[in-house]
This record gives sequence, structure tokens and C-alpha cells, in this order.
Amino acid sequence: MTTDTDPARGADRQARYPAGRCTRRPADRGSLTLFVIFFAITALVLASLLVDVGDAVSAQERAADLAEQAARAGANAIDPGSLRAGNVVIDPGLACQAAGQVIQKYASISGIDATMTQDCTFPGPRQVTVYVSVTTQPIITTFFGSFTMRAHETACAEFGINQGVAC
Repeated sequence: MTTDTDPARGADRQARYPAGRCTRRPADRGSLTLFVIFFAITALVLASLLVDVGDAVSAQERAADLAEQAARAGANAIDPGSLRAGNVVIDPGLACQAAGQVIQKYASISGIDATMTQDCTFPGPRQVTVYVSVTTQPIITTFFGSFTMRAHETACAEFGINQGVAC
């Protein structure tokens, strides 16, 4: 029975693997490197998708916020003639103009492509509905092709104090 301290076994090992040579089999060389490279690339792709999905969610929230702000600006555009007569009515021309100005100002300040997708609608004499679209381009996944993501939102505002708007 031979043990690790057996001098004959040590000499046999030195003959097979000269000094300074790796004692691993040649077939195993580099397999860990390929494993690490594969998982590093996979992790980077998943991280880039996470960034782009986060950007899409952020665009949706921006579109909702912008639509609400524009609808509020539109609801503040009251017709002075009807107000003097004792009837509060939103001026449709001024309301859409005010909503459009809010959207344009936001787009110019933030550098984000935001537009009013259609004209304002007026479900009631004291209500205005605004339609907004925010367009973003993915940051990382543009390497796979050129495309854009659009977030569409609608918001309705009503002039006055009430319990809620049903537009």
C-alpha cells in the first residue's frame, strides 16, 4: 500500500509533471474563463434591459404627470364673459392653448419629446380632457435596432371644488 509520503510515488509524479508545469489536465484549461465571460455578458444584457424598462415606466409616469398639469392649466382658462354673467364656463380656445403651452414648455425645458396627441375635448362646460404622448428612445437596446417607446396618457380636470371628476 502506498501513501502520500511514499518516495516512489513522488518520483513518479515528478516524472509526469516537470517542475513549473501545471498539474491540471489540459482539457480543463480556460473553461472557467468561458464560464465567467458568458455569465458576465448575460448579466450586462439583463442590466441593460432593466434600465430600458425603468426608462419606459418613467416615461409613462411623466406622460401622466404632464397630462394632469396640462389639464389643470386648461381648466383655469375661464371665459370672462360668462363669468361676468354669473356662469362659469371654460373657454375652449384658451383652454387648449394653455394646455399646449404647458406641454411645449415642459418639452423645451426637459428636452423630452412630449406632444399633445389630439385636440382637447370638453365633456362638460367646466371640464377639459387633454391627451399627451411622451416619446423616449431606449438607452442600451438601441444596439439591437432603432426604435422608440411611446407613452400615451389622458387627464381630465374640472374647474371648481368638487368630490372628483368623472370624465
